[in-house]
Amino acid sequence: MRVKTTEYFDKIPGAPEPVSFEIKRRVSFNEVDIMGIAWYGQYAIYFEQAQTELGRRCGLSFNDFYVSGVRAPIVKFHIDYYQPLQLDEEFTVKASYLWSEGAKINIEYAIIKGDGSIATRGYTVQMFIDGKNNQPYIVSPEILENLRKRWKNGEFKCLK
Repeated sequence: MRVKTTEYFDKIPGAPEPVSFEIKRRVSFNEVDIMGIAWYGQYAIYFEQAQTELGRRCGLSFNDFYVSGVRAPIVKFHIDYYQPLQLDEEFTVKASYLWSEGAKINIEYAIIKGDGSIATRGYTVQMFIDGKNNQPYIVSPEILENLRKRWKNGEFKCLK
């Protein structure tokens, strides 16, 4: 199967490079089907685990959202499966924030097998809403603007 090599989102001219973070995992027994292959729905959980760690390092943790009164539901989710993960296989999940304008955040994901090949790629789009009335933000909320300022200042170049 041919792996999509282009990015899912168009790059905005002059925008900073994506902010990325990777986590290492191993496929557990409870994540596979009877054939020993990671269940397809598990990949969304893998994406979420990497995104959660990225958010912690960038000021977009679940607690940061809670304290700010802002919510960020996923309004779009896409995944491309290229090759399966097997029981006990080690792999890396990479989550990357991509610069976007407006009150949303675009995140791309890749699941990389131990041999460096791509198992899965995908993306999510999260919009920002007011936690009190569930109304969408028309302009970016402060929590997102703070992320963008830090991003432009280069604070995330060495995430580990």
